[in-house]
Amino acid sequence: MTYYIKCTLKNKKKEARGIFSCTFNFDRKRIRELRPGRFVMVWLPGIDEFPLSPSNYDPETCTVRLTFKVRVIGTQTLSAINVGDAIFIRGPYGNGFKVPRELAKENDKPVLIAGGGVGLAPLMPLIKDLLHRNIKLHVICGFRSFDEAFFIDEIADLLENNFTISTDDGSMGIKGTVVDVAKELLRRKTFSYVYACGPEIMLFKLHKMLLNKRVPHQMLVERYIKCALGVCGSCIINGFRLCKEGPVFNDVKLKKMKEFGRYKRNASGVRELIS
Repeated sequence: MTYYIKCTLKNKKKEARGIFSCTFNFDRKRIRELRPGRFVMVWLPGIDEFPLSPSNYDPETCTVRLTFKVRVIGTQTLSAINVGDAIFIRGPYGNGFKVPRELAKENDKPVLIAGGGVGLAPLMPLIKDLLHRNIKLHVICGFRSFDEAFFIDEIADLLENNFTISTDDGSMGIKGTVVDVAKELLRRKTFSYVYACGPEIMLFKLHKMLLNKRVPHQMLVERYIKCALGVCGSCIINGFRLCKEGPVFNDVKLKKMKEFGRYKRNASGVRELIS
């Protein structure tokens, strides 16, 4: 899908410090092609174009919610638009999260979902999908501090007590990182599968730990994306195009990525160390 859909802002909410949710009307046909973990390209003419994975989509109301952290001019501009303003969206693109057959069957072992920072946003459709399938879940919501925490009420409504909050500074929930919490949970419980999204350093550490514990997993990886069509090569990680084969990869593919957790590429395609 290469053409753009003009989308009008229906609602805007400041979720936390520097984090906003914008809900737009969307194309009735395209919305049925969305799946948890897939992404769309947001185009702000004359300013920027960038990928976002929806934090919610509703075929009944034909709306899409995009949740993002304000970082550069694109997200700065998006956070400043008003209800009634229009932007352009193309997509959806990529491969989203998959539910293995064994999870869909009756399974007493819960699934662990780990979200770090704004990486929690694209996990929300997955959480709802798995709950709809009657799959038991435990969700980790990790933030730097309490003023960056978001979606807590929404998650509490969905999961009751089956979630853990952590902050790096201890200002909310458990003091520690998502990886710290996951390590402790995996020590006390047996999980059949893990899904994760967040900063790549977090994902890399979690990936290594899960490999050692032989827990299968999928992770949504973020990279600079230009065309989203698999042509330009700007989002390639060791031969895998994030916009086509990803952005969600399973543990088998992640093991083959020597750059995962170590290097990224900037807008010019130059390889840089991940800090």
